[in-house]
Amino acid sequence: MLTNASATEANLPNPAWVILDTQDQWQAFSQPVGNDPALPLVQSSLLLDGLRCAACSGIVERGLSSLPGIISARVSMSKKRAVVVWSPALTRPSAILGAIHALGYSANPASHNENQLNSTSKNRKAFWRWLVAGFCMMQVMMYASPSYFTKPGDITDDISLLLNWASWLLSLPVLIFSSSTFFSNAFRDLKLRQISMDLPVSLGIIITFIVSSAATFDPSGWWGNVVYFDSLTMFVFFLLSARLVEVKLHSRTLGSMEALVSRIPENIERQNLDGSFSRVLNS
Repeated sequence: MLTNASATEANLPNPAWVILDTQDQWQAFSQPVGNDPALPLVQSSLLLDGLRCAACSGIVERGLSSLPGIISARVSMSKKRAVVVWSPALTRPSAILGAIHALGYSANPASHNENQLNSTSKNRKAFWRWLVAGFCMMQVMMYASPSYFTKPGDITDDISLLLNWASWLLSLPVLIFSSSTFFSNAFRDLKLRQISMDLPVSLGIIITFIVSSAATFDPSGWWGNVVYFDSLTMFVFFLLSARLVEVKLHSRTLGSMEALVSRIPENIERQNLDGSFSRVLNS
């Protein structure tokens, strides 16, 4: 029975989380800890999505630790998993999931299908962002190559300007579509007054595009006529490539873990000091 929890179905980001507040539901991904009958504690395992760097782990840990009823919170960046010790008398799972959502991340009980973190739709979007960035990068590099291999005066100003405009047009899909994941995460960081890897990455992309656009629109202006669209598209492509590899490796690791965990029984019988047996969740 939860006596002091404030989360309700109306103010939760996902009203379906309320079903996890019943004891038979949260017991599926939790186990009792501690020996104090006056203050029963529960340890729950959650799968996190949206973690990008070590700073994200600290943000989630600090955010959960400040929530009433949370005794401790540990986040593993490599496993994308959080282990939370909480008091059923002071909080509930829906409040924990809501707090993680308020920090800009998402979480699911670890007993649920772990492949939700790498769903087909999410992988497809990540692949298309990478594909668009790669295609545009190759085209922009092709337009930029004459400036690398020719001498001053070999290319007329009108041809050079045409190549810059073509590079600018091809950089727009990279900026708007492929880089959207960096911008959304950076905007989340700004709202929460925190810094992660995506914030400096987004600033670098935006500043490079603005400087290059100024040189394209006004080649005789203060910014000069040198553009950096090739560096911008290549930078985004390499970052997305690294994240795509990370997602694939993480998915493979989770699959191996699921195969191993599926062989472990969910509960076992424990012999108490008085010789009796009680069934508990297997830790």
